[in-house]
Amino acid sequence: MPVPPSILVHGVEQALTAALRLGWPVVVKPPDLDFGQGVVPDIRDKITLQRAFESALKLSRRGVIVEKHVAGQDHRMLVVGGELLAAAMRIPPGVTGDGRNTVAALVDRENADFRRSRGKRSLLIALSLDNDARRCLQDQGLVPESVPEAGRFVFLGRTANVSTGGSAVDVTSRVHPDNRRLAERAVRLVGLDIAGVDFLCPDISRSWRQAGGWIIEVNAQPGFRPHWIGDPGRDINGEIIDRMFRSLSARIPTAAISGTNGKSTTALMLHHIWTTFGKVSGVCTTNGVWVGSDMVSERNLSGYPGGRILLEDPAVETAVFEMPRKGLILFGHPCDRYDVAALLNVQNDHIGVDGIGSLEEMARLKAEVLERAAHAVVVNAEDSLCLAMLAYAGAPRHVLVSRDATAFDFQQHLGSGGPGVFCRIHEGTSWIVLAEGMTHSLLMPLQEIPATMNGLLQFNEINALFAAALAWAQGIPPGVIRKSLATFANTAEQNPGRYNFIEGFPFRVLLDYAHNPEGIRELCGVAGKLDVAGKRRLLNQKLGCRHRSHLAASAFDLARTFDDFVLGTAPIYVDKNPEWAGDGDPQERMITCSRQCLLEHGVAPDFIVTERDQANAIRTIMKRAEPGDLVVLLAEPWVALQVLQELRDG
Repeated sequence: MPVPPSILVHGVEQALTAALRLGWPVVVKPPDLDFGQGVVPDIRDKITLQRAFESALKLSRRGVIVEKHVAGQDHRMLVVGGELLAAAMRIPPGVTGDGRNTVAALVDRENADFRRSRGKRSLLIALSLDNDARRCLQDQGLVPESVPEAGRFVFLGRTANVSTGGSAVDVTSRVHPDNRRLAERAVRLVGLDIAGVDFLCPDISRSWRQAGGWIIEVNAQPGFRPHWIGDPGRDINGEIIDRMFRSLSARIPTAAISGTNGKSTTALMLHHIWTTFGKVSGVCTTNGVWVGSDMVSERNLSGYPGGRILLEDPAVETAVFEMPRKGLILFGHPCDRYDVAALLNVQNDHIGVDGIGSLEEMARLKAEVLERAAHAVVVNAEDSLCLAMLAYAGAPRHVLVSRDATAFDFQQHLGSGGPGVFCRIHEGTSWIVLAEGMTHSLLMPLQEIPATMNGLLQFNEINALFAAALAWAQGIPPGVIRKSLATFANTAEQNPGRYNFIEGFPFRVLLDYAHNPEGIRELCGVAGKLDVAGKRRLLNQKLGCRHRSHLAASAFDLARTFDDFVLGTAPIYVDKNPEWAGDGDPQERMITCSRQCLLEHGVAPDFIVTERDQANAIRTIMKRAEPGDLVVLLAEPWVALQVLQELRDG
């Protein structure tokens, strides 16, 4: 390869010997610096050599390179992924005479360019009439007060680095094929994905074999400024990304799930499906963030905060985001678009908070995830507000989900050839069906999904339909979906805080996250169907934390379902909730209101106990329980699970 001969030296006499051996002129440079620091080209005498050597040695104690000086235009050739992407001819710092202005005036005029500044990372570096520039002028028979003739280029530096005040012009289209192959081979031999080749030659459009040419350096961390300057309209950064990832997708599969109820369970079901498919899936939910089976955070980082954790982890091969209302308002989205997005339902929760005054406004907010879907959206066909949000869907494929396959909108959608997921009785058992228009494919019986508790948890049947629809829309084979859902259960490990039956006590303990009237109705329905020999006892630390009205709306269902109550709060939510603000203690206000609502629906005072401390409230209801009872805990999962573990072990 054409490389100027060079010798590493450590003393002035060694430098002189090297210069004589190589032949004048020579170049002096430090061996390990950037930005052209300490580089002095075209040295033709001993005195200049000594001065350049001493300056370079001050910058690097590893020695000094003495190199044979070669003449030619200075080019930066950018090689990415084994191919030349761009080439720029670098121009040393200088000004062009106009026959009227002095060199100093021309420098001032050039520095008026908004792209030039003294900042090290500026696009163009401001010109300076320092000692090096004055010596360069002297070599040209000029001083700063000289008036160069029109058209004359006056050099103010000996190197063409942009970092020392140089500029550049794009010459990509002029590169001779031999020069292109030379640069590509040099980078290939060094073994770099991205590299800048500094190439000196008389004419880049002529082969180095005939016109001459020399590789001065292969830069492992090339700056892109010569190419930005040489062709400002070209997106060099974007082209580099495209070329580096052209054989792979630069993105990972993503799914965004929004709605009022069921987001966490659906997200974790989809996460489990991807994991079964053999991918390292990441998921962020209200109850934590997981990378594969590793819980990386127990905090509620749903939406943007958890999404950024997942997207910044190189292990994550696919990401599932639970997208909550508050996260959308405060933070926005974790990425620019999603492969698929789902809108599960829109119910009366958080209405009147953060500027959302109606169900329609809530639906519009949550429909943001549909707008960002690139391939498919999955929408609840039994919710008119969800169906209306299809008008904002950014993806061409609309997958509707419905338990009731006879619903008019659903049937009309299938009739027009659209995809859908629904339930159908087959051989006496309810099955999940994947439909593409009127072509139907049986996926699995609902009773095979442990999370549905054989039909007891109908909302988990809906969640399973959505998870299956999302996975199907992302191209996961139906066999994998069936296998995954058949191994997804309501355990604290797979779905913390969602209908977790905790073993190890002489009575049944159920941990759940129900926090709004819809969730309470489902919970009461489940608790009422369970075979309980003793009493049904409830700890409430969730209902009412968000909305005061939820207490009154749910009191009737609670009063007719449960026999014994322990009332508390979740301070993290209540203390900052304006609905409980005002005179007095917010937590006490909520507990008092909760107690009063139960009293108004016939619950005797002796069956209501209040306890503000979260852990003590759990201990209190566990102490009151007897064999044969059912204890339901509406509590923060990680607080409750820790206390239950202590009670079980103690």
